Amino acid sequence: MGTKESLRKEFLGKRCRLSFEEVFRASSLVQKRFMETREFGGARRIALYSSFRNEVLTDDILSRAVEGGKEVFFPRVVSSGPHLAFFRVTDREELSPGSYDILEPPDGGTEAPPSGFDCVVVPGAAFDMTGARLGYGKGYYDRVLAKVRCPVVGLSFDFQILEEGEMPTEPHDVRVGSVVTESRVIRFRDDIRDDRGPL
Repeated sequence: MGTKESLRKEFLGKRCRLSFEEVFRASSLVQKRFMETREFGGARRIALYSSFRNEVLTDDILSRAVEGGKEVFFPRVVSSGPHLAFFRVTDREELSPGSYDILEPPDGGTEAPPSGFDCVVVPGAAFDMTGARLGYGKGYYDRVLAKVRCPVVGLSFDFQILEEGEMPTEPHDVRVGSVVTESRVIRFRDDIRDDRGPL
């Protein structure tokens, strides 16, 4: 088992070496699979993320959600804290480069409390088969996820999934409830179940 830093460097390096075509193709499959899940279907208020450095894209999810009458929220890094604050977005064109050059909602608007979401979708450098998530080391999402009371879904490429015990964890790490990849939906419970069909 490597350290968090060594694993983060390894998996971010692999992801950054993907071509745009590879990211687009795989992301299309991940998004389609996520939009077939009960987490997406049953949610009226969804928190998404802006893809960065070859993360799984979320554009299709945003479009489908808005078309279906769902409310969609994206994070913005707020200097006080610092922490992530979520604001409603109806079109990708509303986003502009912010902290770390990640696309963020514009200034203004009413911040939405994480406790009010029906589903939170998160990125990650890697995930393991217990739902542990390897982030970027800033702890932004761990602080958000500690406040939510809804399903938390990680979007990931297949190669970013580690076996149980291959990722170091700390007490403050918050696990996701499921991970969606281009080939499967992995759900985490006491009896871990890998479901490859629509949910």
